[in-house]
Amino acid sequence: MKKIILGLLSIIIFTFVACNKDDDNAPKPFTLKSAGLTTIFIAENFGNGSGGCTGANKSPQLTWENAPTGTKSFAITMIDLNAFGPNIPFDHWLVINIPTTGNSLVKDAGDASGANLPAGASHTPNGAYPNFVTNPDFVKAYAGVCPNIGNTNQYEITVYALNVSTLNVTANATSTDVKAAIKAATISSTKISVTASR
Repeated sequence: MKKIILGLLSIIIFTFVACNKDDDNAPKPFTLKSAGLTTIFIAENFGNGSGGCTGANKSPQLTWENAPTGTKSFAITMIDLNAFGPNIPFDHWLVINIPTTGNSLVKDAGDASGANLPAGASHTPNGAYPNFVTNPDFVKAYAGVCPNIGNTNQYEITVYALNVSTLNVTANATSTDVKAAIKAATISSTKISVTASR
């Protein structure tokens, strides 16, 4: 009887250890975080010269981890979910062709020069295009947040793991076109939600 009980205990212990081993090998979740943000945008992330906002118009630092197997590049979008009213969004920032050799963007990577982006990455037009097509430095860059006075707006910053190394979009693609191309190539995505008030 003792041998049977000991045998059963051995099976239970072995099963428990095996389950723990499987858990250790489970893939970790694809996650996004920012060194400069918690749940709200700070002054430097606000726009300057548009809508009465006087921020430094600097995009936040971003870091992502545990991209899924098969990822060949990353893309990023930042969208104001209720810029012009409930469920009427505005695209503040789009970046494509971010290589898998890194997993972060520095603060102010959204500068119109593109100098702060990883090699190979590029801005595509934000939601201001084509209304401001005569000012490409504004539309191919980070457009800082600037909610209406008295409003609290919600923003989503999303990093997409893509199955292509270079996203196939035309030179005159709008933010809607780019988002559709991103969606078609997405393996997985991760996001953070942030608010801004005035």
